[in-house]
Amino acid sequence: MTEGWQAGSPSVLSLDGWLEFNRYKWGLKPLRVRLTESEKDLPAVEAVLYLDRKGRIVQPPLNPYLPVTFYPTPTDKTPRLYRQWMRASKWLVEEFVRRGVKGSVTFPPEVKDVRQWQWNGFLAEVRYTFYFELPYDLGLADSSKRTQVNRARRAAFVCEIATKHMYPEVIACLRETEARQKFTYRIDVKDLETALHLLGEETLRVYVCRSDTGEVASARVVISTPGLRAIGWLAGTKKKFLDSGATQLLIWHTLNDLAQQGATGFDFAGANLPTVSAAKAEWGGKLMPYYLVTPLNLRTLARSGLRMLQRVGKKR
Repeated sequence: MTEGWQAGSPSVLSLDGWLEFNRYKWGLKPLRVRLTESEKDLPAVEAVLYLDRKGRIVQPPLNPYLPVTFYPTPTDKTPRLYRQWMRASKWLVEEFVRRGVKGSVTFPPEVKDVRQWQWNGFLAEVRYTFYFELPYDLGLADSSKRTQVNRARRAAFVCEIATKHMYPEVIACLRETEARQKFTYRIDVKDLETALHLLGEETLRVYVCRSDTGEVASARVVISTPGLRAIGWLAGTKKKFLDSGATQLLIWHTLNDLAQQGATGFDFAGANLPTVSAAKAEWGGKLMPYYLVTPLNLRTLARSGLRMLQRVGKKR
């Protein structure tokens, strides 16, 4: 892989079951596109787009990225790769402009060059996440995380894959986290069951950590498949178990299980809030920037101006 222009391997977010879940849950039309020059296989760019009822490209809720994969011709020459990415990304931008974009669209960290979007009337902003290579070494984590893992183990907490009858308790963990953090996943038991049906239990990994009494203390839902990087989707912990180490033990268990399953890595799927970023950073992952692009219009400018004023106000 050459830094800057090669988008890398396919994503778990391009699996058929995941596309169908987004159709079911959000009422969007998934569209696979492969763009290349006529009668030429390479270079090419592939992407999964989601269209609303007006045919505009939108980012479905709870989707950290829209998958984009770049396929250059066989070459290790940086200038040639640069030219090919410039052409391929221009084809994709033209698709965005032709269809229109509602709101913002986020690309995976492998897409490091979004200048074609900037040159064609889009505002680009940077965001961050943490990547982990698998198998994971707990020695990479801060000592505080290792202490919490050991605390939960001594207290006889147990981690495992959730069965369907545990899904209400999984949702209970999510609900308590939503209330504390003042947001909503908009996911219920039926949604989890539907996602499991569409993706299968080997891809939708629903993990729980139970206390010594059997109560589900913490839950995490991951999208994973052998040979690809897994992505964290949902996570929650009940308030009374926040200091028990259940969250930390479950993260460690999740990373170990994903490695055994054959996942090549794990994406924490975001580290953009101060408290969230600090907690994730202590696991020793690699901080990765990724880009969000938004059509530049009066609404975008007004929103950007409001955010700037809010930042200035906080500093005073």
